[in-house]
Amino acid sequence: MDEMLRVAVVGDGTSVAGFRPLGFEVFPVREPVDARELWSTLTDGSYAVVMVTEPVWAEIADLAAEVIDNAIPAVTVIPGAGSPGGVGQEKLDHAIERALGTTSFIREEGE
Repeated sequence: MDEMLRVAVVGDGTSVAGFRPLGFEVFPVREPVDARELWSTLTDGSYAVVMVTEPVWAEIADLAAEVIDNAIPAVTVIPGAGSPGGVGQEKLDHAIERALGTTSFIREEGE
């Protein structure tokens, strides 16, 4: 493989800033809807993984649905700074259910 696979992180500046020192390419957006303009660049095969904050996911879910079954890029949701969360856990639960065919293996907290 001649090219190194890259990871993109999209979200507000505060949420994505810490990923740059890790070697990830960050795409800070002023408003979550601004990520729609970046989407074709992020999904053209240049990035192996595209991580988006939950607020961004809420704005691009329809676009992500078009590539979700593709091997590249793998699209995943991460919590954004100050976001209440929930989308990432919901997506993880859905992925587990798809992989295992059941959610009975998902343990609730306190069990």
